[in-house]
Amino acid sequence: MFRENEQHLQLGMFDTFQQLPEKVRQRLEGSWAGTFYREVFCRVDESLFAVLYSDKPSRPNAPINILVSTEILKAGFGWSDEELHDEVQFNLQIRYALGLRDMSTVPFELRTLYYFRHRLSKHMQETGQNLLAQVFEQVTDEQLKSLKLKTGQQRMDSVLVSSNIRDFTRLHLLVEVIQRVWRMLSEADQTYYAEPFEPYCRGTAGQFCYYLKGEKIAENLRAVGCLMHRLLRELEAQYDSLPTYQMLQRVFNEHFALVDAKPEDDESVAVRPKVGKELKADSLQSPDDWEATFREKRGQGHRGYIANLTETCDPENKLQLITQVQVDSNLTDDAQMAVAAVPGLKARTDLEELWTDGGYTGSEAEDVYRKHKIRHVPTNLRGGRPSPDRLGLEAFSWGTDEEGNPQTVYCPGGQQGKVKAGFKEGRFLVSFDSSVCDTCSWADQCRAEPVKLRPERVLRVTSREVQVAQLRLLAAWACKAGNNLRSAIESTVRSVTHPFGGQAGKLPVRGKPRVTQVIICSALMVNLRRIWRYEHDLAEKASENLRLFLLHSFRGLRSWFHRRSVRRFRSFGLVPVKC
Repeated sequence: MFRENEQHLQLGMFDTFQQLPEKVRQRLEGSWAGTFYREVFCRVDESLFAVLYSDKPSRPNAPINILVSTEILKAGFGWSDEELHDEVQFNLQIRYALGLRDMSTVPFELRTLYYFRHRLSKHMQETGQNLLAQVFEQVTDEQLKSLKLKTGQQRMDSVLVSSNIRDFTRLHLLVEVIQRVWRMLSEADQTYYAEPFEPYCRGTAGQFCYYLKGEKIAENLRAVGCLMHRLLRELEAQYDSLPTYQMLQRVFNEHFALVDAKPEDDESVAVRPKVGKELKADSLQSPDDWEATFREKRGQGHRGYIANLTETCDPENKLQLITQVQVDSNLTDDAQMAVAAVPGLKARTDLEELWTDGGYTGSEAEDVYRKHKIRHVPTNLRGGRPSPDRLGLEAFSWGTDEEGNPQTVYCPGGQQGKVKAGFKEGRFLVSFDSSVCDTCSWADQCRAEPVKLRPERVLRVTSREVQVAQLRLLAAWACKAGNNLRSAIESTVRSVTHPFGGQAGKLPVRGKPRVTQVIICSALMVNLRRIWRYEHDLAEKASENLRLFLLHSFRGLRSWFHRRSVRRFRSFGLVPVKC
């Protein structure tokens, strides 16, 4: 049964923190723990999690705001579950951050936390709703409002995150699947299939591969494929509904192909291992993480996911906060992440300008930006660079409509062209007076071509080419010193992944639901640290201003007493001597 936790709002008779010395208590309230309690713990909307519990009268749930907050602290500090449990029991700051005022209170056992994570992941897989993502948006929106931060300008970047899985070789993965199929079988089936499984179940999958010589690998790949093919046919009736059988079916389809064979040929001839481009990047990387994919970037392979972060970047803001977190397969293109993120950001915030790198450009993404009236400022563009021997379209001045179609054009020589729609949609003809073009210094490099029947030069363009030209101009301006608002998000990406070793490290979890939860919690902790530093700086500045005020007041008072004493000495005909 669901019940909200409001005990932290009431002072108890045995409140441990009220027994602390006044100076110690003030320091505790001014530490990051006090900021966490106010800005995160008290803002968590526990009613979002009511769907995880029964409506019938029963034993109440463990406090949701405590469970969610401990997940945030665990991700933010990179703790293990055991370290987290010890910190909650013995660390005064952690208990204060979680609203636990009585040291004798035990908020939960570790298994309670495990059950909570399992419910979150199961709910996400069944309904597609990520409750922690909803908490992130709700808490962050309240923080943005209370701090009065502007959200019109935001920036976006992505980072590859590795799942907590082994880097299997191909044969190692296949043998591991075979061993899991063996453990799936009943005792009677294990007895029946003992002989074909015997070579693969003597030790671990790693031990099987360790003793193989290089020339034996291809032979063993085919042997494993034949065994898998046989098992798929013979076990389907009894085991087809089990996850292990479904994994066997997926791995066989990803790594092997059936070839045409004559009836008199041996069965092994009909199965061959796939090679080269037949192997896909979205194939199974580990039996323990079915959603992790493989991607190579800068010559280094990554097995896992991609996290996409968006944060505010208005120069007038006192601090910047992360506004959205996305996690998907690492094969997902950056532009696709932007397409998915923009509608929600536009609905939640006042987004008007989005700063990204070149990965977030593309016709589909640009259409979404225009649809939501967002100015996209990339610092680079995909594709090849224009030839330096010819004038690029970015050398022209383009005026476009809301759909990105050209309306007015001025060439580098200052001549205005006439724009006409072409025969096909999205194509346009821009004509220039050839008499003016002949005397232009750019004539040899201009893309406009002369027409035989008319005294004109015609420039043939598409609406997409015009849009790219405008983006090139914008990117060139954005990369100038003092203009680039995107670069600072690199440190934000590092801050989110830092508790897990940065991009070179691995997350302590696997599976898309858990990876998403951990990244979201780490982002919440990054925001919390920024808020605390801002509040800490304000407190220090206020303390310094008070100190200066008292100092100036003392000096003014001392000067006033000095002037009074001088006048008194002079009234008696005496002159004070300066020491």
